[in-house]
Amino acid sequence: NERGRKAGSDSRRAYKKARGIKGRKMQIVYSALIIFAVSLVSALASNVLIMKKVDLKASNEVMKAYNEFVKEYRQAIAEGDKEKQAKLEKKQKQLQDMVMKSQMDRMKVSFYLLIPFLILFYVLTFYFGNSIVALSPFKFAIYYFAADKPVGIAWGMNFVTWYILTSFFTNTIVGKALKTMP
Repeated sequence: NERGRKAGSDSRRAYKKARGIKGRKMQIVYSALIIFAVSLVSALASNVLIMKKVDLKASNEVMKAYNEFVKEYRQAIAEGDKEKQAKLEKKQKQLQDMVMKSQMDRMKVSFYLLIPFLILFYVLTFYFGNSIVALSPFKFAIYYFAADKPVGIAWGMNFVTWYILTSFFTNTIVGKALKTMP
């Protein structure tokens, strides 16, 4: 009888432990999805605002002209054509000013969203803290940007790491989809 009770309590402990691990993994999945969704909404908001506030056609034309200039300038250097280099150097200041203006237009849009995004980031940081919110198949650590907490066969990432990764990818994908990125 004593043996039966002990075996029963061992199986209950094993069940609770297994349920706790499954619950923790589901919590990580939900956290990762929530942060991904926030990142996606942020990317959509910033790119839609860029579409509304920035003359994308003019910005793209400026970048295209500057890229052509850089190509020509490098070719002139490679060929050793001093006359063409001097001619292009005169044009360089004007193109750089145009690129700077184009980039400043985009930067202004970023300032509109800076305060709301910072508030959102701090609220999420308070909520998620330093807990594991996503998993990586490999270990890495670059200052605070890390996946270095073992979770089974994977490595856990904290909120900051996962938010930076998802923001980078969602901004790139949304920017390309909405044609707000060159």
